[in-house]
Amino acid sequence: MPSRKHPHHHHHPPSMPDLVQPERIDALLAPWVPNEEDRAFVLRNILAEGPEHHRITTYTILILLGEVLAATGGDRRGLGPGVDVPMRLPPRRDQRPATFPATLPTRILSRVLPPDRSEDPVVVDALLGGPSHHALANAAMIDLLDRILASLEQ
Repeated sequence: MPSRKHPHHHHHPPSMPDLVQPERIDALLAPWVPNEEDRAFVLRNILAEGPEHHRITTYTILILLGEVLAATGGDRRGLGPGVDVPMRLPPRRDQRPATFPATLPTRILSRVLPPDRSEDPVVVDALLGGPSHHALANAAMIDLLDRILASLEQ
């Protein structure tokens, strides 16, 4: 198959609003974050925060994972444990760590790590580190992968 040349970086592609259909991501996130208001907050962080090229990349990967999930014939929610997705806020006295209304599924991580280390802090911190866009995008992708694998195990 012949390869297409990638446009030079100085070429200005269409902006993200022209490409993105947020309702498609909203539908994918609904089983993960069932509360509509919470989901809108998570969706905004994934699609409206951070550099545009990261947001477009995340959108693309989430849509493709959703296609794989649909191809498995199911949308069964993974039943395993999870850890809260932290909000990275400046520290204040007597403030409990804030978290997003979403979790990172950890059962699936046992496919990568030894079973007794599926919540290994190094891996969890790596997946949930960085700006909110990255942490939530990674958690959403892991959730979709968990749902895909759960559907295949039926």
